[in-house]
Amino acid sequence: MLVVPFACAEFHDKSGNVIHRIHAHELRNITPVPDAIKQDPLYALMVEEGSLKAPESKIDLKALENNPDAVVAKGESNAKTAKAAKAVKTEKTEAAAKTEKTRKAEESATEPARPDNTSAAAEAKADAGQNDTK
Repeated sequence: MLVVPFACAEFHDKSGNVIHRIHAHELRNITPVPDAIKQDPLYALMVEEGSLKAPESKIDLKALENNPDAVVAKGESNAKTAKAAKAVKTEKTEAAAKTEKTRKAEESATEPARPDNTSAAAEAKADAGQNDTK
């Protein structure tokens, strides 16, 4: 199996024996490693965070050969983009909630205050001129 490591690491089998070590001179280079390193939980963690690239196809391997930094930067930017999109969505939701609250507050502020003893029907009659007293 070929990988491109971006961090030094030591992989162990289930009994604790060292399977493979990644040294500093192997960083950012295509490095052959035994398939047995997949049994170490460290392998999955490093692949997930992007500090170890394990190409799954010849196209991925070619991309790593040409520019390993671009692949890592792309992965990081995707994570940043996802976080930014989530933050924007949260901000939009909060803004919509604030807008709804503001709209309701404005509606309640524009309604005229009525004394407790007057009803809307009596007020309507007064406005129509039917309740004039002379």
